Amino acid sequence: MQTENKIRSYIDRTTALNAFFQNPPLRVEEIGDGNLNFIFRISDQSGTSLILKYAAPYLRLLGKDFPLPQNRICVEMHTLGYFKSIAPSLIPTLYHLDEASFCFAMEDLVGYKLLQTAQFDQFIALSLYAKLGAFLATLYTKAPPKHEANYYENTTLKRISEEYIFIFPYIENHPALMLPSYFNPAPKSATFLENIDVLLNLFQNEKECLIHGDLHTGSVMIKHENLAIIDAEFSFWGPLGFDIGTLLAHILFGEIYNCFMHKPVQFQPIVRALWKAFETNMQSVPLHIIQHSIGFCGTELSRRLVVPAKAKPLEAIEPLEAKTKAYVLCEKLSIELVESFLHVKRFEDFIEVVERHLCVKTH
Repeated sequence: MQTENKIRSYIDRTTALNAFFQNPPLRVEEIGDGNLNFIFRISDQSGTSLILKYAAPYLRLLGKDFPLPQNRICVEMHTLGYFKSIAPSLIPTLYHLDEASFCFAMEDLVGYKLLQTAQFDQFIALSLYAKLGAFLATLYTKAPPKHEANYYENTTLKRISEEYIFIFPYIENHPALMLPSYFNPAPKSATFLENIDVLLNLFQNEKECLIHGDLHTGSVMIKHENLAIIDAEFSFWGPLGFDIGTLLAHILFGEIYNCFMHKPVQFQPIVRALWKAFETNMQSVPLHIIQHSIGFCGTELSRRLVVPAKAKPLEAIEPLEAKTKAYVLCEKLSIELVESFLHVKRFEDFIEVVERHLCVKTH
């Protein structure tokens, strides 16, 4: 399935895909830099195109030495299908689902770019963040049709998240970590580690709603006023605050990049637009969602400093001295958020903490 000939052969014998194209021959190109799966753009001579996503029986990034169950992509199909039913304007069209071959075809988002990339070089309309806030509220207020336990979540991927978010980063010299030469993590307090355990327990056991599981600026694509959410293979039944906190952390990575690269910092208007839309669609936000969101935000900020999958905005900071300071700032912010999240009473407390740390840099 990884070769162009195999893909062409698959399309030729798949009626739904074969009928999609009118002007062969087809062009097949691998795109994307995802860790998990192979992603191909298939196009014909007229420019008609679609995206084909395939799950090999191993992790794409590490190859056959790191086996993974292929049914992870079935989970993604199921979840994206459900998300499409509750937020149709925010999910790409799914053209063809083939669970037996562990692949699916979807809309090619021509002209879209990752929100993570767009953060570097353009102003992002606040309406896009409002759409994300509304989507997060919809996850909480809607419920998918009932299915067997593994229909919407893959236990292997959930375990990988557990290990790389809550466990490995806090084991000294763990072989799965990748510490930059310019960053030496500070010792973590007993309170910090106890709260990480609280968050891990929530991640493992809180079945609040079906969430994306990997919602960050690298799994959101934008084009003008349009937004598309992709890459839902990590979906699971969990606390809504996990999705909110992860997204907030990656918004912050982009704002920390702007801070150190002397670009306008838009943190307050961005998170206020997101949270206002979330509150409006929720009508009433339970305190525990605010607290969980802040705790999971701190956890995501912390772990991206030491795991192999680094935060791309931080990695793009230059020169090295500035990047080093950004890592330290990010760690200090993460520590305060994790240590204090159980005592937070309002979302405004989160904004005040972040502003204080960003102001340390800007002033």
